[in-house]
Amino acid sequence: MEPLSDGPHELERHLEGQMRAQERQLAWVRLGLAALAAAVLLLAVPEMAGIPILIVVVAIAAAWSLLVPWLLARFPAREVGIISTVVDMAAVTVAVYVAADAVDIYLFYGLVILGTALRFGLGASVWSSIVMSALYVAVVLIEGPLDSAALDLLPVRVGYLIGFGIVAGLFSRVMIGRATENARLQQRLMEDEREREQIRERELLSRLGRDFSASLDREATLRTIVDGAGPLLGGASMVFTFDDAERCLEPAAAAGPDGELAENWLAYATGHPPRLGEGLVGGVGATAVSRQASAVEIETGDPDGMRALELEWLIAVPIFAGGGFLGVLATAARGDRPPEDRILRLAEAVADRAGPALQNAQLWSDLQERMAREQTAQRIKDDFLSIVSHELRTPLTSIQGYSQLLEARLRTERSGESKEMAHLRVIRSQAGRMRRLVDDLLDVSRIDRRGGVSVEPADFDLAEAVREAVNRAAREHADRQIAVVAPESLPLHADRDRLDQVLTNLLENAVKYSPDGGPIVVTAERRGGEVEVRVADTGVGIPAEHRENVFERFYQADNDAGRQRFGGLGLGLYISRAIIDAHGGRIWAADNTEAGAGSVFGFRIPRVAIALAPEVASTGEPPPFVLRRRDG
Repeated sequence: MEPLSDGPHELERHLEGQMRAQERQLAWVRLGLAALAAAVLLLAVPEMAGIPILIVVVAIAAAWSLLVPWLLARFPAREVGIISTVVDMAAVTVAVYVAADAVDIYLFYGLVILGTALRFGLGASVWSSIVMSALYVAVVLIEGPLDSAALDLLPVRVGYLIGFGIVAGLFSRVMIGRATENARLQQRLMEDEREREQIRERELLSRLGRDFSASLDREATLRTIVDGAGPLLGGASMVFTFDDAERCLEPAAAAGPDGELAENWLAYATGHPPRLGEGLVGGVGATAVSRQASAVEIETGDPDGMRALELEWLIAVPIFAGGGFLGVLATAARGDRPPEDRILRLAEAVADRAGPALQNAQLWSDLQERMAREQTAQRIKDDFLSIVSHELRTPLTSIQGYSQLLEARLRTERSGESKEMAHLRVIRSQAGRMRRLVDDLLDVSRIDRRGGVSVEPADFDLAEAVREAVNRAAREHADRQIAVVAPESLPLHADRDRLDQVLTNLLENAVKYSPDGGPIVVTAERRGGEVEVRVADTGVGIPAEHRENVFERFYQADNDAGRQRFGGLGLGLYISRAIIDAHGGRIWAADNTEAGAGSVFGFRIPRVAIALAPEVASTGEPPPFVLRRRDG
């Protein structure tokens, strides 16, 4: 935006303009008087003495009048006015001297005094009247001795000239005061109009900035930019985007009041994309400096197509954002009217607001492409996990089945324990472990794909489920002491299989991370409208800095060392959290303060499962977990 003009300088410009206009008017009046004087001299008094000299004086005055407009275009009006006053004084003085017999010729001094008053005011008018009177007296005395009548008239004529100077000066003072006041008023009006125009421009540019940022779609943003800039600039406006690979500017969108020009320009630029450094648009792309040109300035070549498109002028400004060059905003028009001064300023203002919008749209486009690539990679990974998991299940099922058959046959053929029976139990145990790992991978794949696990709530006794899980863990780990603290019955409406999976994960976790033995206590109890289950061990515990991360996927405290020592993929707690969250509950880990060592893993869920999926889906984000209810 341009700052408001400086008041005193603006007033001086207005006064200078008025003085120039007045000097031109006086020049035309002088020219008219010269023509009238020449006609009178040649037609009315051709026998007067000194006619040739008077004709020369009149011709000089006329020539000076014709020269004044040329001088006003090159010099200040005050200087031209001073010289014009001197020329007028000299011309009238010569005329009075030559035409001494003309009694009233001295009255022409009044015209000179009037012109001086109109130019310079009261003081100059009185001064010029005194100078004119002195010149008149000098000319009269030089001509020779005067009779008594002439001597009597001389003071009257001098008084007339001085009085006329005073009156003309007072008149000019009023006129100049009014002219000055008019200049001040015009200045205020122009400043008010300029300020209103700037306010309108600021409001319009602010609205354009909001419109440019309204969409993150790149094509929509480009179209909004040219649609918004078109009515403000030339007949057509176009946005060129920078192609770093090709080192050229690609035309992206064009619009404007001259729809035909916008269409033809876009077609031409598409077939002839400007390269950096070529033509006006390419030059702006290379130098990052705004430029403008007219068709007559083209000397060789026409890379911008100004002749082909019959463009009268072309303006191009760079588009920047975040310190990077994004493209060029160009505007052009046909016809013989030069561009207004404000068009370049508006084009730069529009480009300043278009830059961030284009950058955001480009970032969003890049993000969408990256998300699409990541989704494709995620889908390939999930498909791979599903296929591998399903393919692994088949041989694992065969291994488990045949190991059970062999174990049953050995138990029939041989009484008592044998090395083969122990080996078969190891095979069956490891096959079961691999099957659980495969199931965990499948669960993780489902969580990633669907945003959560599926649960099927039903009524069951949680206390009974806890005891069954503990008994199963006790059979598998006969050397460990696992106690249960639970009421006789604890009714619950939830997915029994999924909660059994959570209990198994927590028990396995407690056994694994207490390798030196120690009791494990499982507690189940009612807490208001919820039920709470805790599994406490006296093992190695969890460092405080890792406690918040143990429920993340593939995470283990002291990852590398922990994985080497305890094994596992670090998926059990991640899946457990997904299952508990799907029931509308929460799961946590804490230190076992009662025993003074080890950890406590617990979870709480409502006694009746709460469906979270509809509430989360309403936010527009994918639901983290899916809850399915059985009919009836």
